[in-house]
Amino acid sequence: MIQQVIKFAKEIPAFRSLAIDDQISLLKGATMEVSQIQFNSVFNLETSQWECGKIIFSIEDGALSGFQRMFLEPLLKFHITFRKLKLHEPEYVLMQALALFSPDRPGVIEHDFIDEIHEKTALTLKCYIDYHHPLPDSRFLYAKLLSLLAELRTLNEENAKQMIHIQNIMSDAMTPLMKEIFS
Repeated sequence: MIQQVIKFAKEIPAFRSLAIDDQISLLKGATMEVSQIQFNSVFNLETSQWECGKIIFSIEDGALSGFQRMFLEPLLKFHITFRKLKLHEPEYVLMQALALFSPDRPGVIEHDFIDEIHEKTALTLKCYIDYHHPLPDSRFLYAKLLSLLAELRTLNEENAKQMIHIQNIMSDAMTPLMKEIFS
């Protein structure tokens, strides 16, 4: 998933135009958030499972891999709420970009440029929603998405704690790339 997030980011010209230090800071800060947004597109509301082709993941799989229930239950609730919004693919992509281009990530230098990208992405998402989702169903969709991004930020912080917890239990649980992202 980390490699998919890196690939996604590198496909965005504005991301590639940033200094390498800012690219790294944004990726370190947003990888889990972007991954969860991507992961939501394969979430099945009826089964509460993630269906990745022939591979199916459940919350139980997360518990078996070392994640604590206090993290997994809010994560599942997030995915249920997010999936119920029935987003289109472009909305998922724009949400990923919003998560990626957060100017308040630790280590970011070009705050103003990243903030400008973030603002343009947010406006694009709002315009897309206004055009493609009829009222009254879409009346609060944009606000709900921004709220979910804030919730995802909180889940991101908890995820980092969970990853450190898992690493402490199983020292070989994380690849070097994962260690870099979650350090």
